[in-house]
Amino acid sequence: MENPLPETPITAENVVRLADFRAKRRARAQRAAAASQGWGPQYYCLRCDGDEFKLYASGVVHCAHCGSLMRNLFISGSKSEEPAQ
Repeated sequence: MENPLPETPITAENVVRLADFRAKRRARAQRAAAASQGWGPQYYCLRCDGDEFKLYASGVVHCAHCGSLMRNLFISGSKSEEPAQ
């Protein structure tokens, strides 16, 4: 005996207009492509709006203009600096 699929009511929240979906998807893809071709993330100092920084050997980053500590910037080594395995 086969089990019939349970009937689920179709609600308005399950309906998607294909043209709207495609437009949002294309816009998102264009923004991602533009971001990948740019300079990447842009950082600036919230204290003086400076965009030049000093990176110390300890991994600490300070603003080159006012000397304030830049938090939430994590510096990791590049692949060329990693030891061979």
